Amino acid sequence: VEREIHCFQGGKTERCRDKIAVEEEYELYINGSKMASYMCSPNNIEELAYGFLAERGLKPKSPTQIRIENGKIKVDGELVEAVFTRGEPRFPVEKIISAVEALYTRGSAFRETGAFHGALCFMPSGEVLFHVEDISRHCAVDKCIGFLAKSNIEPSAVGFAVSCRLTKSIVEKLASVGVRLVASKAAPTLQGIQVAEQNGITLIGFARNNRFNIYTHPERIIF
Repeated sequence: VEREIHCFQGGKTERCRDKIAVEEEYELYINGSKMASYMCSPNNIEELAYGFLAERGLKPKSPTQIRIENGKIKVDGELVEAVFTRGEPRFPVEKIISAVEALYTRGSAFRETGAFHGALCFMPSGEVLFHVEDISRHCAVDKCIGFLAKSNIEPSAVGFAVSCRLTKSIVEKLASVGVRLVASKAAPTLQGIQVAEQNGITLIGFARNNRFNIYTHPERIIF
């Protein structure tokens, strides 16, 4: 949305208009029990629910079980086990760089407001399957995982590119569904690196200006 504000520039203050990010509160209920609360961007909410379930090894038996009403995400009915295979794809270096660059070229909300994180999943061929922006870095990753679960695409077959730091909690989400590679323009933490090492994830940080650092499992990259 746009809002009139005061801008200070060139030694003076004047009225101007600025584009502002919107965040909304959602509560996730599974068969009537509250499971999670989110402050996130109001887009791809169904994918958010799929992501929550997938990270816990679950999926709805039927897509019609998920409803969004008045800030409540309701998942009703039988849940079944989500089984993820552990593939071993390899990714050309130029496709990794292109995927991280796509976070900016596709990230219109970030360019307009500066308030959004981005996440996308891509094939070793470089094809981008899904891109999402969210004010919450965790929800951006959840929604990307949720897209894969909803579409019955194996997470181990794709790479992830994200704009956020590769912290323990972010890498754990990816590890829970078998993702094999994640690249970020930002830095990792030691704990994030350790989770990646233990789970066979190629973890890439500081992917900027045609370069990056590889912290774990470089054998998955084709140079």
